[in-house]
Amino acid sequence: MVETEQHAAEDQPAPAPVRDIPRTIAGLSAELRPDVAAVDLLPAMADGATRIVGTRHYPADSSSNTLVLTLHSQSEEVRLVRLWVECALPGWNPRWPRWSLIPRRTPQLWGGEAVDAQDVLTENRTALTLLLLPGETREAWLRFEATLDGETPSGHFFFVVALADITDGPVSAMAFRNGTLTLNHPHSRFFQALPSIFHEAVDGERAREATGELQPFFPRFLRGFDDCWEPLQALIRALPHLFAPYETPGDFLPWLASWVGLALDDNWPEMRRRRLLAEAVPLYRWRGTRRGLTRALQIYTGFTPDITDHPFAGMRLGPNTLLGRDTLLGDVAPHTFVVTLAVPNPTAVNRQIIRAVIDSQKPAHTRYALRIVQRTVLDAERSNA
Repeated sequence: MVETEQHAAEDQPAPAPVRDIPRTIAGLSAELRPDVAAVDLLPAMADGATRIVGTRHYPADSSSNTLVLTLHSQSEEVRLVRLWVECALPGWNPRWPRWSLIPRRTPQLWGGEAVDAQDVLTENRTALTLLLLPGETREAWLRFEATLDGETPSGHFFFVVALADITDGPVSAMAFRNGTLTLNHPHSRFFQALPSIFHEAVDGERAREATGELQPFFPRFLRGFDDCWEPLQALIRALPHLFAPYETPGDFLPWLASWVGLALDDNWPEMRRRRLLAEAVPLYRWRGTRRGLTRALQIYTGFTPDITDHPFAGMRLGPNTLLGRDTLLGDVAPHTFVVTLAVPNPTAVNRQIIRAVIDSQKPAHTRYALRIVQRTVLDAERSNA
């Protein structure tokens, strides 16, 4: 069994090893499927298409180098489980494993202070912490990334996926799931398309090889053309993801926004920019209306504003006039409206961005007043009603 001192996490190390901890986690079942992964050693791609693969905006693909780890909690308590990969064989690189998942946040009712530590993915993606609610089933994707760099050897590597229960801080229990990683030197696709006479010559050359480990020169020569052709094919396969607001890399968001004539504000959080980009076309249809302005403010703040185009009128004398209640000096200019935004923390709201959103959505001839107030429990109940 591989000891826990050989953990792979780099920027966030795995829990400290404890030799007397149990090797099974009570109330937690784990399954790794499949338990065999294969990776073709190819030169590293410098273009942006490779960055799309493995993002956390959509599930990992089902290629041969991706494994799925399924966790099911049978406990009645919230659990924090740490995952990483270990291997004691020479030549193993702890940077090869890459974890990914679909992140989700639970309400504060579950987990207490543990909510701040749920679903933590290290910066280099070699270790992952998952929060499991009672009776919940979670999945994490383990993907292996290895390139032809002159140092990575081919062959078989037997590894273990380590699971540690860190709910109460230190490691209280551990479990392991075994797997195998195979690194291959791929064959040339161009060679497979040549007439059979070339295959016969190469087969004869292979038969004359003493060890049979070194491929003949001609297939290895053609691999150079494959290395130039495959990045272009990968870019073509990634094109659908480049045009998806929730899947394209963050660097592509301004480029994608230019397709719909939208100027994204870099001060917005990335996920809110993605949501605005996804709804840009419908928002154009409702631009200049109360509905369009309301939705634009909802996208940025997450709360529904109150927009009033008849805020108040000046003082009018009448039989029902009450001093201090419905008597106001002055009047409101025509085409003026008031936007009231109730948020939990008004000081955390960027008024400049709010005004920029209103200016981009309001009719050109109108004026407005902005009010940002404290959101109370009563406001929350009314909005949910």
